[in-house]
Amino acid sequence: MNKVLYENDFIELTRNENTISMRTKKSGFPIKSFDKITQKLPRLKITSFPELRRALSIEGNEGEIASYAPVIEIIVSSDKMKAEAEIYLTADEIEEKRNELPSLVAEALKSKGIQLGQYNVNWNEVKARQTIVVAEGKSPVKGDDARITYIEVPERRPVIRADGSADYYEMNFVTPIKKGDWLGEKTPAQEGTAGMDVFGNEMVSKKGLDNKLYYDRKSVEEVDENGKKVLRAIHGGVLQFENGVVGIGQQLVIDGDVGPETGSITFDGTVVISGTVLAGYSVNATGDISIGAKEGVTNAKEVRSEQADVYIKGGVFGGGTTLIEAKGSIFIKHANECSLFANTVHVGLYLLGSEVIADYVYVDRHKGKIIGGAIEGKYRIECATAGNRHERSTVLHAKGIDKEVLQIEIQRMAQSIKDMQKQIVKLESHIEPLEKVVSTLVGPQREAYDKIQDTLTTSREEIFVLDQAIQSNLQIMKSAIPPQIEITHEANPGVCIHIGSKTSIIESPTKGVFELIDGVLNI
Repeated sequence: MNKVLYENDFIELTRNENTISMRTKKSGFPIKSFDKITQKLPRLKITSFPELRRALSIEGNEGEIASYAPVIEIIVSSDKMKAEAEIYLTADEIEEKRNELPSLVAEALKSKGIQLGQYNVNWNEVKARQTIVVAEGKSPVKGDDARITYIEVPERRPVIRADGSADYYEMNFVTPIKKGDWLGEKTPAQEGTAGMDVFGNEMVSKKGLDNKLYYDRKSVEEVDENGKKVLRAIHGGVLQFENGVVGIGQQLVIDGDVGPETGSITFDGTVVISGTVLAGYSVNATGDISIGAKEGVTNAKEVRSEQADVYIKGGVFGGGTTLIEAKGSIFIKHANECSLFANTVHVGLYLLGSEVIADYVYVDRHKGKIIGGAIEGKYRIECATAGNRHERSTVLHAKGIDKEVLQIEIQRMAQSIKDMQKQIVKLESHIEPLEKVVSTLVGPQREAYDKIQDTLTTSREEIFVLDQAIQSNLQIMKSAIPPQIEITHEANPGVCIHIGSKTSIIESPTKGVFELIDGVLNI
């Protein structure tokens, strides 16, 4: 049965069940005026505004233009994780039915098959023509990723005293490991927690991501303990971390001095010497070298670490002959008339008449002295005092990176690679016809074939080496920092400050950070 819902001079709206029809008595009713009608009739939902506009312009037109919405309409999101209620009541009707709203919404949710109950709604705040969230699903929770923990590696640096100076007497230079010691572990990835959409359907969770333990399989084993993968030392030695891989290095312990009783030492691993290295004797190792004598080293021939660091608890009296060299860092109390070559050199008290070549040279900035000798730091040299009051010649050279020279070298190597690649292509064209009959080649023909193969192998190896060198130089150019020399207390007359291509001799006591500013040395 049709029921008239609204009527004016232009239109008549009638309801039949869930549809609303409109009869146009007279054309010209503005479509914008429908806002006022929908405020009075919030359950009126226009199905097509273009169709409504057309109907309003044709006098005598009659047809369906809207649906008659329920008091509460539930709208579910596309992912089925949220349900919203649209309440089609006027403001007066809401006030009248406010106490009924929870049960009306609950009934509407039930009719939709929504299982998770009502969302926490403040019904006293609900207003007309408002869309409110009335139910939410529970999202699945991804499981925790596998957790990796390794043994802590003590940082190799001097202990800083209360006055800020560095103590080179005591350092945790070598971390000894016993057979069976814990070196790391992995807590496995965990299963996640399943979720549920608003209809009660389970949503599968994802397991956490796995992670990998990195260890040297020759010295470390992986065992199952209490649901974890645990790393333990297969044998005793010294802790090593190389490129993120934990391992146990071989260790040679000299309980005393390196001298007549031991001879010079050459060892593939770490060498720990409780005493000193006597005059004329050498220690060469692939790993770390630690020399523990408080009196240091006097007139030893050589202490060299091919791949790691050197720590000398005392100082070095070199007599102009001792060489200390490390691939990584040198930690030393003092150096007197010796040569130090490393990536980084750390000195506690002084450098006296010594030659040093490194990327970084740090002589204690609170009281460390550089007197005499030639010190070259590619990027930085720092100390408290340089030279002395007798104006002893002391050369400090922060060399820096000549990017132009590096670029020329890179271009030269790149051209060499191109030339060798052309040669490889040419040789391969010569050798290709012989590949099918190589087993039948004898005498000079076989010798020629083998010679070409040797040349190809050598050329490919050279290309690989050149390419690695190019990549290394490009990285140096990218990460290079401007060279600096910092003297915190006093640079005495006679000290030569050499930065890049610029040189200046100190003529009166000064201090500060010396560098190139717009190509000019700031002295």
